[in-house]
Amino acid sequence: MWVDIALPLPLKQVFTYHVPPNLRAGVRLGGIVAVPFRARALSGVVTAVHESAPNPAVPVYKDVSYIPYSGETVLPHFLELTRWISERYGCSWGESLLLVTPFLKKTRIQHSAPVPQDGESSEMPDVSGAVPQLTADQSAAFSAISSSISKNEHKVYVVRGVTSSGKTELYLRIMEHSLSGGKPALFLVPEISLCPHFQNVLSRRLTGRCVRVWHSQMSVRERRAVSEEIRTGKVDVLMGPRSALFAPLNAVGVIILDEEHDSAYKQQEKPRYHARETAVRLAQLHNAVVVLGSATPSVESFYRAKSGEWSLLSMPTRVPGQILPGIEIVQRKNTKQSRVLGPELLQAITVAIARREQTILALNRRGFSTFALCGACGYVWKCPECQVILVHHEMYEENVPGRGLYCHYCFHREDVPTVCVKCKSMRLFLGGIGTQKVVQEVKRIFPSARVARLDRDVATKRHAVKQTYESIRQEKTDILVGTQMATQGFDFPRVTLVGIVDADTALHHPDFRASEKTFQWVTQAAGRAGRSARGGKVLVQSLLPEHYALVCAQKHDYETFYGQEVEFRRLLNFPPFCELVLITIQSKSHKPKVPDEAARYAEQIRPFVADKSVLMLGPGPCPKEHLRGQVRWQILVKCFGAESLKNVVRA
Repeated sequence: MWVDIALPLPLKQVFTYHVPPNLRAGVRLGGIVAVPFRARALSGVVTAVHESAPNPAVPVYKDVSYIPYSGETVLPHFLELTRWISERYGCSWGESLLLVTPFLKKTRIQHSAPVPQDGESSEMPDVSGAVPQLTADQSAAFSAISSSISKNEHKVYVVRGVTSSGKTELYLRIMEHSLSGGKPALFLVPEISLCPHFQNVLSRRLTGRCVRVWHSQMSVRERRAVSEEIRTGKVDVLMGPRSALFAPLNAVGVIILDEEHDSAYKQQEKPRYHARETAVRLAQLHNAVVVLGSATPSVESFYRAKSGEWSLLSMPTRVPGQILPGIEIVQRKNTKQSRVLGPELLQAITVAIARREQTILALNRRGFSTFALCGACGYVWKCPECQVILVHHEMYEENVPGRGLYCHYCFHREDVPTVCVKCKSMRLFLGGIGTQKVVQEVKRIFPSARVARLDRDVATKRHAVKQTYESIRQEKTDILVGTQMATQGFDFPRVTLVGIVDADTALHHPDFRASEKTFQWVTQAAGRAGRSARGGKVLVQSLLPEHYALVCAQKHDYETFYGQEVEFRRLLNFPPFCELVLITIQSKSHKPKVPDEAARYAEQIRPFVADKSVLMLGPGPCPKEHLRGQVRWQILVKCFGAESLKNVVRA
């Protein structure tokens, strides 16, 4: 017996090994085996089994050493899915198989909030309550989706529902329908920190059903325990972030992606993949339905729905008793009272406090000040490893990084300077606004207000997210200051005011999706207000109040925004009118060779440029040329067609 093995190495080919007689009974397709590779032993996955030597010209094949994980097998549909990932996203088959065999490598620890295990209290309040009656829009959406599930029909539905239109209730009904037909459901959320809330909602609503969570912060032991429950058919609903796609479900009736537009669904580290595209491919293999839900669908998803490739379902109104909040865009300006909060926002906060209502102030910048500057010579403090500007942090909570200048990429830290390292001047200036500075301003102006902060720095402290949300639910917090974490997917009825401190942060990024991200962020943040009969108000501070992303968000007008944005993409040949391939060449030990290596890659792609099926930009330095001690160059390739995409990835 001979087997082909995919090894977790950046090598495209699989490797053939001979299976000695004493191991043949335990070797099967998808099994995990240990093999010698050069001077070391590696574990890999069996991708093919041969009864005779596949290449008679090879005189001797090395033997499989042993079977390290008896009983561990990659399911056939995951062999196909990972092969597809390797071809689409340009990694080896062995590297993509790490997604379904995480025990073959060291577990990566993500910098995000700790997640409670089963038995711990949820971080968010239970919002399930009694089963509500469906609105007409919900009923129409449910009828279409449930029909496809009943027919075992693979179909992709884009559900565009405004905030508080009842998407969660629709998801619950869809899952109940899938389970009634004996088909498990897979439910994805953008962030691990959202899992406790939704697990609580699902468990309370789906009584008698087994709801389990799967994510990258679980230990190997915890994953194996859930895997055993899946294998024995005990798990009815599995939920988690993007990694839950690779939990060993043998069958699934529906895959639901909540907030499908969120960039967290895209894995930036190798093996790279987009959860939306991967979910669609996985559903094809299961003949299952995919539901992509969002108040602000990605331009790519909405385009595919409008063009008829996918199906579009709309829920344009909130559920009865809730109305969309009014959004006012105001000029961001300094006043004598505050250099952070404008007069309109200060007045609105004063009214909310007087009415014993709650406020959320959102700003997508962590820290206190965003840069340290010498007023004499203009020197700006940068990270020596990444060459990005260091962010000034103050200390407010226990176990949160103390006062200093921090790099948000490699976590380099320096003390706050008292003298310029270049000219020795003491005229130093800390500029820019972060969430910590907003908290300081709010406490100074409203000393009696109870203020909390929620961003990644706070969330690293165990139970911090739980305590913050509980304090809001129990009305122990008047004002919550936070980043996107504070404005994502939660329901607080007493929040009547949302203030966006600076809506322009994303607009200035060198990203063709900058306008889309700004529209999505403002719309999602605004959705936290007005979730009760009290109504709500949203104030957006900006220096670009007439930008179409902000104007459309103000009007809750996704269709108009989409029309303008998709035309911009069409003119400049950006997705959805092409497929983008970003090739990054980076090195820490051979920095001078990076430009030459980038040029070599460009020459491999250049033949495809001649037939106009490919447009190549670069090579050139990355926007952040120096990061974590590496020099980084890039090539951006626009591919017009599936075949050109395959050619570029292969090259």
